[in-house]
Order: sequence, then structure tokens, then C-alpha cells
Amino acid sequence: MRSAFLFLREIEFSFIYWGNNLKILAQKKSRPIGVTIIAILAVILGMLLLTLGLTLMGTGALISVSTNNSPEFQSVGPIFGIILLVSGTVLLIIGIGYLVVSYGLLKGKGWAWTITIVLTIISIAVQIVSGITNSIFTASIADGGNSVASGFMGQIIGIAINLIILYYLYRPHVKAFFGKSSNKAIGSA
Repeated sequence: MRSAFLFLREIEFSFIYWGNNLKILAQKKSRPIGVTIIAILAVILGMLLLTLGLTLMGTGALISVSTNNSPEFQSVGPIFGIILLVSGTVLLIIGIGYLVVSYGLLKGKGWAWTITIVLTIISIAVQIVSGITNSIFTASIADGGNSVASGFMGQIIGIAINLIILYYLYRPHVKAFFGKSSNKAIGSA
């Protein structure tokens, strides 16, 4: 019974009008290759964030404990350790979120499409702000323009990748995979 239910969840129904006859065709939804690539990138990013989060949490705990013995770091160490611990926890949560979203992308869940769109738009905004502040900060420190140009170029590449992802997710066949487009019946008078 359960396998029949799972099979029916994976089927998309198409209605075709041909004259006065209505035919219902069942076809299995096939996952677009770009969605698979985006999901793999989300898994990689999620794993990196999990690793970084755990590393920061461990480092924060270690700094909080080890600086109690040295008088010069006694006041700063615990604060720095707590900042690393909180940052690591946030990255750990975001990493878990990316892994959950990648599962939803692979299964064609509509909520995963929506979350990916929102995260991609947020990422573009963060990259724009980061590029501007990074170029201002780098320009005030460095006397050469090469470091500013190379840092800004990395931001441009990141923005371009995110724009490509947004464009791809709004393609009709991709939206249909996530159930975000209406299937209109083909009719003849």
C-alpha cells in the first residue's frame, strides 16, 4: 500500500482534449539535470558549513577554557570564545538547512524551490554589499588597484552564478518539476 502511494506521488497527470474526448495520461516526473547540480552544490555547501561550524564551536570552547590560565587573555578570551561558539552554532544550523533544502530539491518539493529562490536573492544582496564594503576597505588599506579589482571580480562571478541559478529555476520545465506552474489543457474547438 505504501509503495503504491509513493508511486502515485511521483506521477504527474496531463489532461489532453482531443475533439470531445478527454484522455488522462500519467507520466513520471523527471528531474531536470540542473536541479540535480544545484542540489549537489547545496550538499557540498551544507557539508562545508557543518564542518566550519563544528570547527568554530570546538575552537571557541577551547579558547574559552584555555585562556583562563593566562592573565593577558583572561578578559578577552572568554568573550572571543563565546563569539566563535555562537558563530559556529549559526553556521551549523545553516549547514543543516542546506542539507534539508538539497533533499527537497532532489525530491521536487515546492518549498525547496521557494527557499532556494529566497536564499539566492539574499546571497546576491550579500555579495553586492560585501563587494562594495570589501572594495572600500581594501582600497583604504592597499595602495594598488589590483587587490580591489580581484576582490570585486570574485563578487561579480558569484553574482553571475546566482543570477544563472535564478534564471534556471524560473524555466517552465523546472517550475513544473516543483509543481509551481499550472498545466494548461491543450484544446481544439
